[in-house]
Amino acid sequence: MHILMIEDTEAVCEMMEMFFEKEGWTAEFYHDGKEGYDAFVNHQDKWDLVILDLNLPSMDGMQICRQIRQMNEQVPIVMLTARDSESDQVIGLEIGADDYVAKPFSPLTMMARIKALHRRIGR
Repeated sequence: MHILMIEDTEAVCEMMEMFFEKEGWTAEFYHDGKEGYDAFVNHQDKWDLVILDLNLPSMDGMQICRQIRQMNEQVPIVMLTARDSESDQVIGLEIGADDYVAKPFSPLTMMARIKALHRRIGR
């Protein structure tokens, strides 16, 4: 599986990278919203999953999610964010996220969610 993770907290990226590597998955990490979005646009067919923070420099995660969904309805999107209000969760899921995980989070639970999503979509 090839994962695009757009997350501005380097420690979160480093932690998840260890879990991805253990599964044999590859990932690319972007700490800036616009740079991550551009990486998606430039290689749309490359990504099996997008993990997306909401509070990002340059471009908000909600905006990125909307724009990805306009181009690609199939790629799974998991929002991973400190914004844990019910309204943020509902909006995130309504605009196209397949799952919404609030920080702080368990990396083991996150991996289980990714695997379940991967099974459901048959990738």
